[in-house]
Amino acid sequence: NKYNVSPETAAKVTVKNRSNAANNPYAHLQMPNITLDYVMSSQTISYPLRLHDCCPQSEGACAIIYANEEEAKKITDTPAWVHAVATAHYYTFGTDDVMYDLPTATIASKKVYKKVGIEDPIKDLDVAEIYEPTSWAELSWTEALGFAEKGKGGDLLNEGISQMGGELPINPSGGVLSTNPIGATALVRVAEAAIQVMDRGEKRQVPDVEKALAMGFGGSLWTELMILGNEPPR
Repeated sequence: NKYNVSPETAAKVTVKNRSNAANNPYAHLQMPNITLDYVMSSQTISYPLRLHDCCPQSEGACAIIYANEEEAKKITDTPAWVHAVATAHYYTFGTDDVMYDLPTATIASKKVYKKVGIEDPIKDLDVAEIYEPTSWAELSWTEALGFAEKGKGGDLLNEGISQMGGELPINPSGGVLSTNPIGATALVRVAEAAIQVMDRGEKRQVPDVEKALAMGFGGSLWTELMILGNEPPR
């Protein structure tokens, strides 16, 4: 209501991410032919969330290998380099603005962008794997991450920016909306960002990825962000 965002705009997030998931053999929900009408016709869970605005409960696990530079080069010729990490926690609840605007994502993103010299995330990042347990979360949290102005997250979709082939593809893996192994979900974001940086994404690979952002979320509205790159940090 505050930003006049329509349920149809949120449903477009689901269509994008579950279409992306069709290119990911590890994704839980495989819906290659999903449509906007299909999402909008699903049952209401808690207005404005419909069934297909929500993530599933998946079974799965994720593992990544951390190593120093010398050891990493023994494992692979194309490691994903950790450029920066930032965390923000929020312990006060009870306002709609907190749940929509997610100040922890804003705080953490400012920290991590400063560490690596990112001034315009749309131009300076090549791909983002963000933690969107609902379609609305991707809209609002991309705004909190500085990808769009408040209430304008839908423009990323409508202008093709966050789509595969766009300037900043968001969740080429299909995201949390398509796969949610609770307890491993945030690590999956890191793994998928690393896969993109290492150019191992196969059908879900974004071309020429140099920098990727991974986002974790949970608990007391905490946000954790990691920037990965295909070259060592300078």
